[in-house]
Formats: sequence, C-alpha cells, structure tokens
Amino acid sequence: MNTNPIVEIFRAIVRPAVTIIFAAVIAQVVVEGIAAPQWFLGLAATCILWWFGDRTVQHIKEKKEQD
Repeated sequence: MNTNPIVEIFRAIVRPAVTIIFAAVIAQVVVEGIAAPQWFLGLAATCILWWFGDRTVQHIKEKKEQD
C-alpha cells in the first residue's frame, strides 16, 4: 500500500498522541471515579481498537507477502 509520505508522518504522530490522551483520561476517570460521558468512552474505545486492529491486519498482510 503506497501512500503519501506526509500522510504517514501525520499518522505516526497523531495516533500515539491521541491514544495516550484517551488512555490518560480513561485512567483518570477510573482512579477518581469521575462520570465520563458515554460518547467519549465509546469514541476512545472505538479509536483504540480500530488502530490496533489496523496495525494487526497490516502486519498479517506484510507477513503473507514475505512468505
């Protein structure tokens, strides 16, 4: 999959930053017992699962291409 290098750089910067923000907020919600909005928790879970799933699928495709 060939994509624009600028897009790849942007993705490499944004994904970890957003994941860390989501994880930090969720940790604070759990530790302090804050009532977080359901839309936020749903968005965070969806983004994190989507990104890890995307990485897993890419890894599997790359491994199949090597074989």
